[in-house]
Amino acid sequence: MDNHPTELHAHPTARRAAPLRARGLLSDLIVGLGVVLIGLLVLIVDGHELSWLAGVIVGGGAGAWVALHRGGRRARRRPDVETRAEHRTAHTLEPLESTGWRFLHDLRGLDSTFDHIAIGHGGVIVLQSMSPDGVVSLRGGEPVVERPSTTGGPAHIERLRPRALADASALRRDVERLTGRRLWVQAVVVLWSDFPAACVTDGHCVFVHGSRLAAWLARRPHQLTPAETDDVATAVAALVDCGGELPLPLAV
Repeated sequence: MDNHPTELHAHPTARRAAPLRARGLLSDLIVGLGVVLIGLLVLIVDGHELSWLAGVIVGGGAGAWVALHRGGRRARRRPDVETRAEHRTAHTLEPLESTGWRFLHDLRGLDSTFDHIAIGHGGVIVLQSMSPDGVVSLRGGEPVVERPSTTGGPAHIERLRPRALADASALRRDVERLTGRRLWVQAVVVLWSDFPAACVTDGHCVFVHGSRLAAWLARRPHQLTPAETDDVATAVAALVDCGGELPLPLAV
């Protein structure tokens, strides 16, 4: 097939950065407008040009302080941990493309957005990337992260609640609604944190450390031939073509 699914969507970083730049520009415009309004208010109340000039100076100083304060907050903001985890997963998967695997990243579905979709001899797989700060383990079939207490007390346990199973169900529904084709989809959570178990299959979900992901995919039993992989990739690529919106039937 000539059209590789990974070429049919924009880079996720660029898509996320655009709204942030738009909000930053709007904030800058609001600051500038505030300077003018302060000057006009002083002119209306006092009616003297010198007072108006003073108002503009004061407003400009206040606007500059707000802009610097906002910029400082942006500089100190914690990087998007989950976005970094998604990029690490995408980079780990790249070498497998030469073995026939197809990958889509940050794909918008009809009701959800999928971190990664893998299609190859090992079947159709939805992957969620996570990088929680702490040691990850499974308790009752659910991943939790354990963080040591800073006061010497018991460790803090936080449930992670992965969405991989819901994403796998959503992908099955989306593809069937768009193409009429039913797929079996495996749910996988890729962990880029301390995960001593490295790889655990629990129920219908697999939890695997990012460093083991490529090897796990390579060991998957064969479920799709190259021709079937192309067919399934075409069906999943329909999500890219519809842009996350269900096409309306043509009126006759």
